[in-house]
Amino acid sequence: MNKLSLRKATADDMEEILRLQVETFHGEQKIPSEGIPLPDEKSPQWWCAVLDDVLVGAVAAWEEDKQVHWGRFVTDPTHRGLQIGTKLARFSLDDLFSSQQVDEIHMEAREITVKMICRMGGKIIGEPIPFFEGTVTPLVLKKVDYLH
Repeated sequence: MNKLSLRKATADDMEEILRLQVETFHGEQKIPSEGIPLPDEKSPQWWCAVLDDVLVGAVAAWEEDKQVHWGRFVTDPTHRGLQIGTKLARFSLDDLFSSQQVDEIHMEAREITVKMICRMGGKIIGEPIPFFEGTVTPLVLKKVDYLH
């Protein structure tokens, strides 16, 4: 019991990832459901956290304006506080920086994610901006600053 696995998401995972994102982003943050999926033209790739065969977390990276962006970061509310999100973030960032030779990653994140990414070497690059229920803060995490 309580076996956590972190992996690249497969096409079979996408329905569950979208369900988790809609529940969280639409339900908690009031983001319109239709704005949640990442369009294929942004070349999204996904990672997920699976606990005892149940998908409990997900995060994506995609291309936008010739930059790599990271986000759509979600952990099932019943599994928050267990460091699953932090482990998933590190797993995805390690893959981008090590396996994919990415040099920097851009994101706009909620406050709790800002704190986590800053502990990993991320830098705030702008003021928080209103975004549905709350704000998001622009960040950049560079490979040279990344604290594993």
